[in-house]
Amino acid sequence: MKHFFSAYLRSALRTGLLLLGCGFTGLTSVRAEGSKNLTPGTASPAAPVTGPNDRVGFLQHNDGANSNLFLKENSAATERLYIHMKPSETLYFGVRRVRSNGNDNRRLRLQLKYLDNTGAIQIAKTSYLNQLAASTQGQVNLAANQVGLINTPAEAAVGPRYQAGATGPSGGYNPLTYDAPSNSPERDYWVEFMEVDGTNVAFPANNQLKSWYDVWDFTVRDATGEKPGRLFAQTWSFTGGAFDAQFSTSFGLYPLIPNPNAVGGYAANESFFVKRVSYSRMTPFGVILLANEFGSTQATGRTTFQQRRRSINANVGYAQYKQFVNDPDPSVYPSTVLPTRPTVTTTCDPITKITTFTLNVDQAGFGVVFIDGNRDDLYQASTDRILEGTTVIGNNTFTWDGKSDNGTMITSTLINISFSSGVGPVNFPLYDCESANFAGITVRSIRPGGLLAPDFVYWDDTNLATGFSSPAYNPNGTSDQANGHRWGVPGNQSGPPTGGDGVLVNTYAVGLLARGQAVDIVYDPANACAAVVPPVVLPVTLTKFEARTETGAVRLQWETATEVSSAYFEVERSLDGRQFGPVGRVDAQGSSSTTSAYALLDRTAPTNAPVLYYRLRQVDTDGTTAYSGVRTVKATGRPLITEAYPNPVVGTLFVRLAEPLTGAFTLRVLDNTGRLMWQQQQPGSSRPELEVPTAQLPEGRSYILQVQTSRGSFIQRFVK
Repeated sequence: MKHFFSAYLRSALRTGLLLLGCGFTGLTSVRAEGSKNLTPGTASPAAPVTGPNDRVGFLQHNDGANSNLFLKENSAATERLYIHMKPSETLYFGVRRVRSNGNDNRRLRLQLKYLDNTGAIQIAKTSYLNQLAASTQGQVNLAANQVGLINTPAEAAVGPRYQAGATGPSGGYNPLTYDAPSNSPERDYWVEFMEVDGTNVAFPANNQLKSWYDVWDFTVRDATGEKPGRLFAQTWSFTGGAFDAQFSTSFGLYPLIPNPNAVGGYAANESFFVKRVSYSRMTPFGVILLANEFGSTQATGRTTFQQRRRSINANVGYAQYKQFVNDPDPSVYPSTVLPTRPTVTTTCDPITKITTFTLNVDQAGFGVVFIDGNRDDLYQASTDRILEGTTVIGNNTFTWDGKSDNGTMITSTLINISFSSGVGPVNFPLYDCESANFAGITVRSIRPGGLLAPDFVYWDDTNLATGFSSPAYNPNGTSDQANGHRWGVPGNQSGPPTGGDGVLVNTYAVGLLARGQAVDIVYDPANACAAVVPPVVLPVTLTKFEARTETGAVRLQWETATEVSSAYFEVERSLDGRQFGPVGRVDAQGSSSTTSAYALLDRTAPTNAPVLYYRLRQVDTDGTTAYSGVRTVKATGRPLITEAYPNPVVGTLFVRLAEPLTGAFTLRVLDNTGRLMWQQQQPGSSRPELEVPTAQLPEGRSYILQVQTSRGSFIQRFVK
């Protein structure tokens, strides 16, 4: 019964950093649906905003290749802003437009449309908003106090005044409205933004100007209340207003990923995975946000899913999946059924020197077999092999010739095999995104069953310039919410390798990876024969295991989803990754069907080894044992932080170090929920003391200072 994880899920759980969010505050009740979900700040933005904020990320159109025909008349179906409505529901909506860089816009026409039962386009409502001259970028250029104008971000935060005669709620905006007829079918409506002349005739396409909307709202209600999760687009276009302006720390979308094993429509058998992708603090001047199955379009040299998900020097992303600003309404978009854990068996042919892995799955998708040739729980092309392919329900075969990914013969006589079955691949291709350097692109699982659970992202930037990202290829994935897929330097427009200007950077994930066991098996390199993987009944489902350095110690944390007759866990440590010894023991829950969390602090970790290896030994009540994969951390050495004062702090926090930091390091301040409050990257310092500004932090709270160096991650708590 050796193991609990697949290789794809193991690597990110081994990180030595805290799994901390970057500004994501969770799911909250809302009284509006629109910009409030992405940029919830109630203060008008002063562009550009180059630090953490809650205000930047403007909806836009007419920005060339960075918006295409998004929001425009005669746009493709994939470039429309949709609102899903049922009969007798009411849409309340409004916008605020601000002057873009160089354009002062004309009268705005908002037109709500739908397809009738013959497929013909029909106009449901036409509304106009009068312009206002504005000379400064970011200044409002729609006349005040019109119906449909959101005067302030504070009004957007409250939402529409939906009470009779727009009398309340107090502080909200005076909305435009549309009532879906009681005899109409449940359908998607879309809204178009067009500039018109004095007679309300739309200017031609080549005379439409770039427009920015800093606040906007499209809220659906019925007699019982608001219906969040109805606003979506397959193509979104946003701007930060400047090359180095950061998107809000709460900026993220909810892609809706159909399970290909269940098809249909609103009233049929269609069901979905739901993710939340975070674009927190990325810095594109203008960008299109997409989600799709493969990453880039199919073309010469890009015909397999492995090739199409690679980043590329071309604008070849395509819109496919719906992306919402809230968790999609489950009454319209139901959660799918989870696949069960796959099984694998092996056979080998000593004549052809081929090992065949047979992966059995209960939902079609794609399969992964990870061959860890040196059993270090890390991916290296010279020692390991990743086998991937599409799967059907039932048995699927993957063949292996005994070589690593770079063609080297694997000579170990004991190797590790892990495997997974993936359903619902999802890619997030970003064209012309200059930088995602502060936190990178990260993903969380929402439905089914994974509310806000850190999810895994992968990338392959090997087509781009050397040094574009590190690592350039990440087939193992990461779920570290503080360090996802990162690239670029904010404010740098020179292109690769320091920025994403003019290239398509892709990040990929999966609706769900059904996790099989990972096992050490005997391997005969002379015949390329891997031993048969024995069938295993796992009494423990381990969903998390991580090790991270703290001041003078290593903290081990793990979680289980289910346990059956589990007696205890023993943490084991090694200096070489081969010979392990016990560090400590923690009693288990016994039998449980709910999440259980465990932790152990290793205060005896040696300081004279470059790397420490940890694993879990799980022991059942009958004495049967199983092992987790290995987690690695850099040795703690002596504590880096010797003192942080004053504590509580008023202005500047002074941090004394055991030694100067001669190499590059990152300072982060996080609140107790893991939200990133401040971050600064430095190339190095000759002084044994650091200064951390705290004026930007709210008072009366406790915080975590994290110093990330090449030695590891060191933390210090303080209060303001």
